[in-house]
Amino acid sequence: MRMNSNVRTDPIRGDGVDVNFDAGVLSRRDVSVYDLQSRRSAGSALLCFTCGLSVVLGLICACLVVFVVLLGDRYDIAAAFFDQNNTKVLGMGSQEAPSGLNFRLPTEVKPMHYELYLYPDLVKGTFEGKVTILIEVLDKRSYIALHQKDLNITSIELKTFDCEDNYKVPIKEAYAVSKLEAYVIATETEINQRLYSLTLDFNGALQPDKIVGFYSSTYKDEEKKTRVIATSKFEPTYARRAFPCFDEPGFKAEFSVRLVHPTGNCYSALSNMNVESSVADTPAPGLTTVTFARSVPMSTYLACFIISDFVAVTAKAKGLNDRTFPVSVYTTRAQKSKGTFALNIGVKAIEYYINLFKIDYPLPKLDMAAIPDFVSGAMENWGLVTYREARLLYDSKITSTSNKKGIVTVVAHEFAHMWFGNLVTMAWWNDLWLNEGFATFMQFKCADAILPDWGLMDEFLIDEVHPVFATDATLSSHPIVQTVSSPDEITAIFDTISYNKGSSVLRMLENFLGPELFYGGITVYLNKFAYQNAETKHLFQILQEAVGTRLNLIAIMDTWTRQMGFPVVNVSRSGNVYTLKQKRFLADAEAKYDPNESNYRYRWTIPITYTTNENSRSTLVWFDKDQDDLVIKVEESVKWVKFNKDQVGYYRVNYEEKEWNLLATILQSDHMKFSASDRTHLLEDAFSLAGATELEYKVPLSLSTYLTNESHHAPWAVASSKLKAINKLLASTTIADDFRNYVKKLVDKAYQKVTWNVNPEENHITLSLRSTIIDLACAVGHRKCLQEAGTIFTHWINDTNDIRPHPDIRSLVYYYGMSFVGGEAEWDIMFERFINEGDAMEKLKLMRGLAGIRSAEILKKFINLAFNETYIRAQDFFSCMINIAGNPVGTPLVWDWIRENWGQLVKRYTLNDRYLGKLIPSITNSFSSELKLEEMKAFFQKYSEAGAGVGARAQALETVSNNIKWLNKNTAKLESWLADQSSKKLS
Repeated sequence: MRMNSNVRTDPIRGDGVDVNFDAGVLSRRDVSVYDLQSRRSAGSALLCFTCGLSVVLGLICACLVVFVVLLGDRYDIAAAFFDQNNTKVLGMGSQEAPSGLNFRLPTEVKPMHYELYLYPDLVKGTFEGKVTILIEVLDKRSYIALHQKDLNITSIELKTFDCEDNYKVPIKEAYAVSKLEAYVIATETEINQRLYSLTLDFNGALQPDKIVGFYSSTYKDEEKKTRVIATSKFEPTYARRAFPCFDEPGFKAEFSVRLVHPTGNCYSALSNMNVESSVADTPAPGLTTVTFARSVPMSTYLACFIISDFVAVTAKAKGLNDRTFPVSVYTTRAQKSKGTFALNIGVKAIEYYINLFKIDYPLPKLDMAAIPDFVSGAMENWGLVTYREARLLYDSKITSTSNKKGIVTVVAHEFAHMWFGNLVTMAWWNDLWLNEGFATFMQFKCADAILPDWGLMDEFLIDEVHPVFATDATLSSHPIVQTVSSPDEITAIFDTISYNKGSSVLRMLENFLGPELFYGGITVYLNKFAYQNAETKHLFQILQEAVGTRLNLIAIMDTWTRQMGFPVVNVSRSGNVYTLKQKRFLADAEAKYDPNESNYRYRWTIPITYTTNENSRSTLVWFDKDQDDLVIKVEESVKWVKFNKDQVGYYRVNYEEKEWNLLATILQSDHMKFSASDRTHLLEDAFSLAGATELEYKVPLSLSTYLTNESHHAPWAVASSKLKAINKLLASTTIADDFRNYVKKLVDKAYQKVTWNVNPEENHITLSLRSTIIDLACAVGHRKCLQEAGTIFTHWINDTNDIRPHPDIRSLVYYYGMSFVGGEAEWDIMFERFINEGDAMEKLKLMRGLAGIRSAEILKKFINLAFNETYIRAQDFFSCMINIAGNPVGTPLVWDWIRENWGQLVKRYTLNDRYLGKLIPSITNSFSSELKLEEMKAFFQKYSEAGAGVGARAQALETVSNNIKWLNKNTAKLESWLADQSSKKLS
């Protein structure tokens, strides 16, 4: 989730002189204050007369207020206190909101420009600031409301802006409305339609435990000394923790920022824009004030401020018309060289987007910064993208193939936001997918374009489509476009639906429109709404105009974005005629729901694509939501049809058993007749349909036997995910060993082929395959795999020189080696190496390895150590808990600890933290008993307030309930199939 001052006075002193919003400063590309003034010129004389009258009335009111204050002690009145200049307001604590004010601010008051000054004290862990907001009031009103949270507002001044003789507006009272995270400024007299200048002095705490808003972060430098920085993370509703503002995406404004940093000791300041000036010994000796250029119009959540001692590597990127601009990666001094890979990827990515959209990157520079403590993977602040260190920094001695891919895709994702989210921003959070769905889809398009040999579009299925299918197949899912209002609801919508489903639907849209029409329409959309806000309907209207009358695109896409879920298309065959029917797919086939809950009755207009043995090119036909069925007639010579080519469509396909068997036969005889994505699709659909009792398990299991000849990563990734999930569910049954023996035989050939030896000449697909195969083999107890893991682990743990295994196998060695041969002595050595490790990515690998120990006592100790930030950063605590819970020995330990310490977790992270909300489904997803289900219900009842975790709790309960049903329905069937297979040899 981005020099000489023209101000006549120092805003931090607040000495009463007008802020200089002169014509040169205020002008911008589309609209200026003077455009607004000219529109009002006819009434200017009357307005200025009103100004004079208001001054007189204001003085009278001020006298009355003084009189009331003087009598306040005697008559117990006076709601607020003012100084003689009517600039300071000391509120009486949180109060109720005025009538009509809710979580959304009134749209009749709009910010146009922020003049923002921030001075963080890195020693004290506090900050103070001053903001002057130029606002436009569009109606007559008695108050102005804006956002603030956890700030102490010490002074307020409201002045007219566009009168010849501007005056202060008398303030009646000002107070916080805590439940709305709002601040209300009520005036003595009614405010007219005009421009005003609102100035607020404030201070707050740099909260290192929250890592949102404006906060401090620490790290150890090369000399093991603790260094402190101040940084920010504002998306979605955290800018209000840093300065009073109109903290909604629809309130775009320009920013003029000044930051104070310590002079010397390598400190400097970064913000969204380039530095215009830097003045030493201001506001005091030992401090430097940096002024940044005025920004383009942007939403508050995209602002970014960093005070640090970071250093940079920089390269030039090419814009349009031979323009160049600097791209930089900022890191701690010791990690400077680790920024080079991301820098090279960043230059290629930004140039790719510029040329694809034919719209230049509009800012003068583009920075990336690796932050030691960061709550998200990355944040697309305009001009200053921030990342977790592990998501940005590359070291060939540490970074695995998977980590390297992650760096590529996260940089490509954040840079796509420069257009989707930053240039054009959703009008409200219900359209978050316009930001995140586009960025997720484009990260794969971009990465595939700049690294074509990696085959990343085949991995789109396993990374994006399949994970969201699991969520969207539940009753607790939600539509892509969903109504949200409160901060908890807003932060909760940052989920797989907005990201994964949004991107999956866009991939489907691009496919049936064609790239030329799709990207042509996107360029029109971006140009039309540049520096503005848009809604889903605006995008579809533009694409509708591009496609003309041949498709009702808006009606088609509404069925995918405005109702939750997705269809399964059931296919029956009679000769050369295929009949297709659709219904909503649910992981629990017995789940009850009302079709009338959706305006489309849970039916979709589906782009049906298919290939045959006669034609490898995809054919497209439409299955309208109002059709009962779709009939497709093929040539008599067609032996088989494979529907949903490359799984581009966001739907499942279920065939009759004889057709499944035919497809399985083809896979076993010549699997290369299908693309890697088609093979991946067939496996995923078959296993998921069987899991939902829409298909017998013998079908996907028989289908999986072809994998002995598979060498592509993507199909194996699906198989590994599905087989490991079944293995977990069967762990307490009598057929657990039989199932594991089948998987061991299935994976053995691939394991013998990939080995633990990494050849740097191998391609990306083979490098990715290795970790998938070894992980699956070890997970099901493949003896040779575990022995080899133990041998490599023992050699490393006893090596006083600490020469570590290859990065691609390192995490596997750490985890399965610790699990297979590790004891207390080995754990202590690894923990010591973990504590002393300075690379964030390597620390995550070691942290997961520590979770592999099979000792309950050591895992209990690890859980308690993990909550201590001396050992594990707050940002990594949830990952640590999930790692421990992934160990069968650790699952009940983590569950018990979380229930016992929920209050501490809420205190540290708050209920507004979506990662806290997602923790419970992550650690309970293997539960499969009524006892555990009742424990969850009791816990949720005890702690009924869920904040951003409301949806996650519902999903967790649904998942466990489905697990229980799954065991009851499938154990006996799996036992029968496994018995039949025990005498067979996999080829």
